[in-house]
Amino acid sequence: MKLLLVPDPTSPHSEDAFCRELSVRAAKRGHETRIHTVPNGPLEATVEQLSATGFGLASDLVFVNSLQPAAIAAAGAAGRKIAVRFIDSFSGASAEAVAEVQSLLSKADLVMVPSRYLEQVVRGWGVTAPIAQVPYAYDQIRAQEITLVTMRASRPTGFPLVAVGLISEDRLPCYDFLLAALARLRLDWHLTLIGGGPARPALQARVDQISLADRVVFSDPLPHEKVMEYLRAAKAYVDPCGLEGFPMLALYAQSEGCPVIAARRGAYEEFIVDGENGLLFPPGDSTALSEAVVTLASVPGLSLKLIAAGIKTVEERSWDLTVDKAFAAFENLMSDDTASRPFDHSPPRGGGE
Repeated sequence: MKLLLVPDPTSPHSEDAFCRELSVRAAKRGHETRIHTVPNGPLEATVEQLSATGFGLASDLVFVNSLQPAAIAAAGAAGRKIAVRFIDSFSGASAEAVAEVQSLLSKADLVMVPSRYLEQVVRGWGVTAPIAQVPYAYDQIRAQEITLVTMRASRPTGFPLVAVGLISEDRLPCYDFLLAALARLRLDWHLTLIGGGPARPALQARVDQISLADRVVFSDPLPHEKVMEYLRAAKAYVDPCGLEGFPMLALYAQSEGCPVIAARRGAYEEFIVDGENGLLFPPGDSTALSEAVVTLASVPGLSLKLIAAGIKTVEERSWDLTVDKAFAAFENLMSDDTASRPFDHSPPRGGGE
């Protein structure tokens, strides 16, 4: 099988590790791959440009990592099978945005998702294409520098926390109860909240209203490496919402040796076991969130236990498993397509290659 891989331009480290791993492992399964980065630009002009270069024509299947309208449209125009990897739940998005996502996914012959939760979300949108669950893999594990992590975890003073995400109207209640939970703590805590969004001014006003301006710092969205620096320095990563299709930032936090405290919702229960490799609390329960932070801060050895188990969690999400499942999904799709073609009873034509 000949695969054309279209990388996600927003991937961490400025490299699409998913396409990279597919490419380096394809030959072992008898496949060929080629990587084609699709430029940003107006949709029609970009599709015309791609079509003029014969985009997809030399391939059996076009794999598009993330929703890239031009790549999907150009692959369809070339008459090729299309596989799309999709990792965002679009929680809180407008009806128009969800309709656009649904329209794009409906053009795919195969949709790859990283969790059962996101498969349910996509099915709820009415997408009828085959859906394959392919785990989210990550191999940048800096927490192996255990001496530094141990020093941070056992440091007696200060309790820095990090939260990262879009501050939208639908998520504002999550952040509001996060503030309520932290406000009742007697710890020397500090929260860095990384992210923008239309509801951020309202949240900043709330911080001022309850006199937490000296403890809460807002940061605009940051490059991946900068976010990792914050996680590396924090005592915990807190996700008060749990609404992502796959909470990759929790996995990144574990890779940096940063314990995870998250709402028991969405995909979290698929890879976090409460008290083993993270702490979960009922969604919207500020008291339970407060108790989780106090527990992490006060139970001897708990932070180191969560760090060690978190590292193991990341290690278990290997590229071997992820790539095997991806290729199996591709092969099943193409096998089903071949089986569905009618048998050609016409005599062979002369003049072969």
